[in-house]
Parts: sequence; structure tokens; C-alpha cells
Amino acid sequence: MAVIFKRCHIEIKSGSKMLLNKKIRRGILQRYSLSPLLFVLCMDPLSRKLTSTYLKVGIQTHESVYVTNHLLFFDDLKFLAENFVVLKLMNEETKKGFSSVGLEMNRSKSATNCSDWSEDAVALEGHQGYKYLGITEDAYSAVRRETFGNVRSESPQRVEKLCKTQLYSKNMIQAINKHAISVIN
Repeated sequence: MAVIFKRCHIEIKSGSKMLLNKKIRRGILQRYSLSPLLFVLCMDPLSRKLTSTYLKVGIQTHESVYVTNHLLFFDDLKFLAENFVVLKLMNEETKKGFSSVGLEMNRSKSATNCSDWSEDAVALEGHQGYKYLGITEDAYSAVRRETFGNVRSESPQRVEKLCKTQLYSKNMIQAINKHAISVIN
């Protein structure tokens, strides 16, 4: 399937057959089942470019070291760099990638712990927090204590709500795994 993006216009073709021909006023089409896929198709080349071009940092996990320079989950993108120069280059690459497919960064929803970089993101002070994928981090990228408290209180509350339903055991376990345990993940 060929996807051709133009500013304010999208065409989706399968071979020579036109599947969708739509004008886009702003952003990605909402309420269309293809929208998430289209967004991923826009973000994947950017992710690959960042991975192949820029220096990576090691992130220690329990069992090994994971090496990357960014984390991407749908529209949440987090840069990881050892210095400001690499961070700035990655940001410029991202802006070019966004521009090529008609996307824009939202400065008010972006944050940085680099004080010199306030043109594209809000600079965090030591006491401020920023949420990435539901986890609140401080200006030093450390998970804030309140996040752990939220997990401790939210998971049991979700299990309690599920227990008040009429679900059978197999469905109950699946619901707990998907709904209550997801707070921990």
C-alpha cells in the first residue's frame, strides 16, 4: 500500500486503486481506524533515523544495559543524550521529520531538563515534574515518589471495582491483568 502525504491532503492507494482521498485541516484524522497506523507510519522513519544517526546512551536494567537515544510510544517521544549538542541535533532532526509529514510539536506539552533549551520545550526546575507515559519524573529524570504512591493506591482500587462486577474467573483474571496491573507497567 502506498501512502502519499501532502500538506493538508492525504491519498492512500493500493496499487492504482484510490482507497482514501481526504483533505486534512490540522493534525491526523480522528475517528478513522487508519489514523493510528498512519501516525506510526509517520513516526517510524523518524525513529529509525534517530537510532542510526545519533549517539546512544546506556540505560541499566535489572538484567542488562539497554542502549538507545530515544524512547517512542505513539506520540510520546523522549530524547536521551549525554550532552546538549546531541540533544539539540536530535530535536532539529525531529522538527524536520515532523515538517515533512505535516506534524507540529506542542511546546506546552514538551519539557526539558536542559536550562538552555526553552524554545521548543518548557524548562523544568528542580521541584517541577513531567509525565511521560503516565510516570511523573522530576527535572533530573528520576521517578517522583508520588508515582509510587499512585500505583499503591490505584491498583487495589481498580481490583475492588472489578470484583464488584459479574465477571467469571477467567475473565476476571484477564481484566485484572489488563486494567489493574497496567498501572504498574
